[in-house]
Amino acid sequence: MSKKAGSSVKLGNLIRSEAQRVFKRKRTWAAAFAYLIFVLLECAFLAMGGTSFYDPAHSVKLDSLNTSPFLLRELAILMNFVLIPMLAADSFGGDVSSGALRLALIRPVSRAELFVVKWLVLVLTVGALTLATWAIGTAFGLIFMPRVEETTLIGAGTVGLSGALLFGLAFYGAALCVFAALLGIGGVVARLLPNPVLAYIGVLAVILGGIYVSDRLTFLLSVSDSVFGWLGGRDASLGWIVCAVLAVCAIMGTWSWKRREWTQ
Repeated sequence: MSKKAGSSVKLGNLIRSEAQRVFKRKRTWAAAFAYLIFVLLECAFLAMGGTSFYDPAHSVKLDSLNTSPFLLRELAILMNFVLIPMLAADSFGGDVSSGALRLALIRPVSRAELFVVKWLVLVLTVGALTLATWAIGTAFGLIFMPRVEETTLIGAGTVGLSGALLFGLAFYGAALCVFAALLGIGGVVARLLPNPVLAYIGVLAVILGGIYVSDRLTFLLSVSDSVFGWLGGRDASLGWIVCAVLAVCAIMGTWSWKRREWTQ
């Protein structure tokens, strides 16, 4: 076997091992199940209310084509304040403080690579829930919301079914990038505060404190409003700011994990 192939196998083993640790925790399954229950409940609330908002100043009437993005708008606060901080605190902090990583770290494994793998597995986990939200929201809208042939979406104009589906995917994809940045922040915070409870509180403090540091960091608190603004052309800075946060988290996370002897 070539060195490159061996490296790929090792990376695959790391991803598989980390996924097993994540899904071995009962809290992960309980949180995912509770989130999906909230998705269904929020669908019912949207159907009863019939309206939602691009931002506090712009309301919109919901129909069969535009419901999906607004479903995530209502659920993003649950992602930001409960699910993502919990997953990050458990994975980056809890695994270390509980000794769950000890067997993995006595092997010749790159600490920096392990940080990236943990981050990747969490992004895939949140990504699966985000994709499920898009699928449920899209199906619910098409089946239960007032049927229309065309709808008007911010930044996209008047679109039909295919245009609405593409807009929904773009919206959820941009939101997932923000969620990935939040998970990266969680990884850095958990390195500074290894205790899972303190790490959870620390992530919340960063999310809330970001709005006082700069208005450009409001996406940490209000994901959907920022994504709608970006897709609508009102805030072109969101893309490069999220990329900058991802880069900083990658650099700080890998550097800090390499600096500490985790097996002690």
